[in-house]
Amino acid sequence: MALTGEKYAQLNQDEPTADDAGKGRWIACDESGWDGEQLVGRQRRFLVFASVAIDDAEATPLINGLRKQARIQQAGELKFRLFKDREERWSLLGDLWGPAGALHERCSVYVVDKEYAVAAKAIDLLLEEKAHAEGRNLYAEGKARTMARTLALQGPRALPGALFDALMSSFVALASQRALGREEAALEAFFAAVEQAWGASTRRPVTEVLAQVRSTRPYAAALHQEDSPFPSLEMLIPAVTQTARRWGHSLGLVSVLTDEQRAFTDDALHTVLEYATSPIGMTLLTRERGAPVHTVLRGSSADHPSIQLADLLAGAAAAVTERHVGSPSPAAEGLWPVIVPLVEQSSLMPYDNPGLELAGIETRRTRRSS
Repeated sequence: MALTGEKYAQLNQDEPTADDAGKGRWIACDESGWDGEQLVGRQRRFLVFASVAIDDAEATPLINGLRKQARIQQAGELKFRLFKDREERWSLLGDLWGPAGALHERCSVYVVDKEYAVAAKAIDLLLEEKAHAEGRNLYAEGKARTMARTLALQGPRALPGALFDALMSSFVALASQRALGREEAALEAFFAAVEQAWGASTRRPVTEVLAQVRSTRPYAAALHQEDSPFPSLEMLIPAVTQTARRWGHSLGLVSVLTDEQRAFTDDALHTVLEYATSPIGMTLLTRERGAPVHTVLRGSSADHPSIQLADLLAGAAAAVTERHVGSPSPAAEGLWPVIVPLVEQSSLMPYDNPGLELAGIETRRTRRSS
């Protein structure tokens, strides 16, 4: 059902998409694993944002061909759940994305490790703000990223029992929109969790990060005092922004069509376009030019076969992330060699090579109780 209301009145793409010189190449997108700002304590630890460089004109025969080859008779959209339990079906998807496939080198997967996202946001919204006020720059030489990685990767082993989960949950409760109206209680709960974690930490790097977080109460208290174009912990907005930039730099002029979600208000999509087309970077050496993105619109997967192709990719990539954290499936085992090369280097994960990490099975979860 299409989103309605004044927040969703402008940036809708109802007609089929077709590549042309004026709007450039169309990029169709969809997600899997989105929980809004609730980044911890949910069933899925990863948010996957998949994109395919294709318009509806070209996607239609591909969708029809998949339906025929997979012998899917039921009406409606093609979803990954229709493919995942039957090898003769999910292997068709691997062929589509693989070296000889119609969508080879036309697919991208941006992955957000929600647990790492919470750690990174804590550093960004608290420690970086404090450093900036003191005339320091935590982004220089990757200091902020190092601290976020330390907290995300070493925190589960450094903090015994449920302390790490409690720390992450208390920050989400403080920084998300659900804190509105109860800011003081959320603030007290977070710093109580920080004190407990700091006192119990068994790893020096984690202890040192938490020691710095202890001194950020004024900045934590101000988290909800300024207007923001989108919620602080909403990871879907940065995901579509990164995706738009990636394709713009790769292909030239592009237009982005993403499946409709509550987070994609008109204001949010205007912000995505602004960020995607603006230069970023703290120094001249690291500065990256804005990408040639014509527009960012929302549409329904029921109306756009191109979005259905992105949905299939998102579902397969989500299965691969589940395999990574110890929930394997035959589809994930068969498709991970095809999916892993599609994972973007810029994915929000605490690794230099996210795709390489997703190819393996993670062990830090099982170590938490050791």
